[in-house]
Amino acid sequence: MRTVSQLALVIAAVGCGGSQPLPRTELHGYAARMEAADRADQLADAHRRAAGPPDTLINPDNYQCGDVDLDEQLTSGGKPLIKLGARSVPCWNPAEENAQRQRLAAERLHRRAQDERHAAAGLLEAEREACREISPAEIEHSPFAHRQEIAEIIPHRERGQIRGVRIVFKPVVGLSPAWMEQAIACHRARFERLGEPPTYLADDPTLVAGAVATVSLHRGHLEVLVETRDDVAAHVALGRAQDLVRTRTRTAAR
Repeated sequence: MRTVSQLALVIAAVGCGGSQPLPRTELHGYAARMEAADRADQLADAHRRAAGPPDTLINPDNYQCGDVDLDEQLTSGGKPLIKLGARSVPCWNPAEENAQRQRLAAERLHRRAQDERHAAAGLLEAEREACREISPAEIEHSPFAHRQEIAEIIPHRERGQIRGVRIVFKPVVGLSPAWMEQAIACHRARFERLGEPPTYLADDPTLVAGAVATVSLHRGHLEVLVETRDDVAAHVALGRAQDLVRTRTRTAAR
């Protein structure tokens, strides 16, 4: 409801000759970008309507050419910047000036809508490309959901500070570094397309802020190193990985 109310206020301001740009925020996900594109198009239409016919005329007596009082106040070193009687704004046709401002605003918003839709389409394409070799069954859950196949969880430290976690898997037929890299990339792409919701695969240590996952093979064991420079994210990744083993232990004890 707040978004609708804000849009109504902006459209009203446009109709009165104002130009209210859409706020620039960090957008996440396909749906958010498409919604932003729709809002931009609606505001662009409002600006086009406010522009009116190109030959609209008004009474020139109602237009004050420039701001004489303000001009007289502009000084530098105690001396006026503008000569007495001079005007800082030429006497353009005010209707034409307003229409031009409205049309330029409409063009900017239209380009914004195009950019958002292009970015949204890019998220879909990135997900399709990343997940094309992952089976539907594996797309439904994180590769780290296979808790019984995890051999060890090792905190990753740099200069004594927690910077992530190393997850070591047991030997599994068909589990290769290439497959794991593809699975991690698939779920990262889905995560980003959905807008990075915290509820998506909340047990996956790789889906935390700024995380970089590196897959390697050591002595027959596949290892996933999850690193991040963010202190909070590093502890979240480590905690998620440790929870995988704790959950497995509790299940086995029953």
